[in-house]
Amino acid sequence: MTKPEKSRPPLPSINDESSVRDRSPSSPSSPPASSAGAARGRLEAKLKTGRAMLGKLSASDDRARLLHVAIQRRDEALLDGVLASLGATPSVPPSSR
Repeated sequence: MTKPEKSRPPLPSINDESSVRDRSPSSPSSPPASSAGAARGRLEAKLKTGRAMLGKLSASDDRARLLHVAIQRRDEALLDGVLASLGATPSVPPSSR
């Protein structure tokens, strides 16, 4: 018994245009200064809240150690998680992404 041949899709011709486009030279390579300043201000507010919460926690609390590490590293994601677990909210609203 012979096996049926599998059909393959046709190969694209050399004249087909690619869907990948070059980057336009007008696009900025870094975020605007206003958004960088807003992000810095948001992080500073979270650090301030974190430092205040750190003073209220006992040294043996695991969350206090995580909070300390987050503050030292300026790790916004870790800081968000620890502050959320403590029920603290920073004084600035979260950024719109």
